[in-house]
Amino acid sequence: MADAAAAAGAGGSGTRSGSKQSTNPADNYHLARRRTLQVVVSSLLTEAGFESAEKASVETLTEMLQSYISEIGRSAKSYCEHTARTQPTLSDIVVTLVEMGFNVDTLPAYAKRSQRMVITAPPVTNQPVTPKALTAGQNRPHPPHIPSHFPEFPDPHTYIKTPVSDKLGLQVCATMPG
Repeated sequence: MADAAAAAGAGGSGTRSGSKQSTNPADNYHLARRRTLQVVVSSLLTEAGFESAEKASVETLTEMLQSYISEIGRSAKSYCEHTARTQPTLSDIVVTLVEMGFNVDTLPAYAKRSQRMVITAPPVTNQPVTPKALTAGQNRPHPPHIPSHFPEFPDPHTYIKTPVSDKLGLQVCATMPG
C-alpha cells in the first residue's frame, strides 16, 4: 500500500468539495482530523494485507469511518441526555455499539492484536483566540452576603449613574440600585 502520508493526500485537501486549503484555524483543525482518519484507514488496510489502494477507495472508507464515529457520538449523547446527564459514560458507548450491531466482546482481543500499527497524534494546532471584551472601570468584589460562586458584577458603567439624553435633548439620569 502507498504510505499513509500519500494516502492522506498531499495534493487533496481532504474536504468533500475538493476546494483549496483554508487558512481558517477551525477548517485546518477539521482538515487535520480528516487526514488522521485517512491515515487510520490506510494502516487498517495495510494490516488487512493490502499492498495498495486507490485514493477514491481510501476516501470512501474514510467517509464511512467518519460517519460511523459520528453516529456513535450522536447515539451516546442521546442515551446520556435520556438519563439527565451531560457527559456520556462508557456504558452509554457500550449500549450504542450493541444497538448498532457491534459485538463488544471482540473488542479486548482486537485491542491486543500483535500486528496493530500505532499512529502518533497529529500536531496540536492553536485554536483561534477569542478577543477579550472591552472593560470600563473596575469591578467591585462581592459583598459578604453574596456567595462567591455567583458571577462577578458587570462593569460599573452598566449600573452606575449614566447621563442619557432623549430625543428632545433633555438630560435624564438613569440609575440602578447598587
